Amino acid sequence: MSLTNDKPRPLVAAEEADKISRNALIWLNTFPEIPDAVLAGNPITPINFEFLMDNMPCMALSTIQAPYIVKWYIVGGYKAEYQFKVIYRIIPGNTTSPDKRLKADELLDRLGDWAQRGTPDLGPGIRALRVEATARASKFAEYENGDEDHQILMKMTYEVI
Repeated sequence: MSLTNDKPRPLVAAEEADKISRNALIWLNTFPEIPDAVLAGNPITPINFEFLMDNMPCMALSTIQAPYIVKWYIVGGYKAEYQFKVIYRIIPGNTTSPDKRLKADELLDRLGDWAQRGTPDLGPGIRALRVEATARASKFAEYENGDEDHQILMKMTYEVI
């Protein structure tokens, strides 16, 4: 049974949502092009979860919306979607050169392309079907201290069987 767009989509259990976020984060941290500036600033994981440091280049996975069920299977189980974004904070400095900004967007776009070629291991009984970029990277925030945040919006479709 498919769910229509005019009805609210049921959210998955909180425990499942947490598991999806954790495994997506582990997988994203295997992206081979994480910049050296981010690696130097984050001794535990290069891409954090829902946390960006001030005045330091860094990256974070941020959940856009809790995972929700898009299709119930007759034999049990369901298909669900997890919407997220990867944020890249840069410090472009007092320059009119667009180089750092363009490089940030280019890196995020490469991460999106890389993600579309594979899927994370989500654990027993849960299988990632596909990951896709739903928008290309762009700047979305600029702060008084000079920090800028660039983001790429993504969606993972998975099934629970």
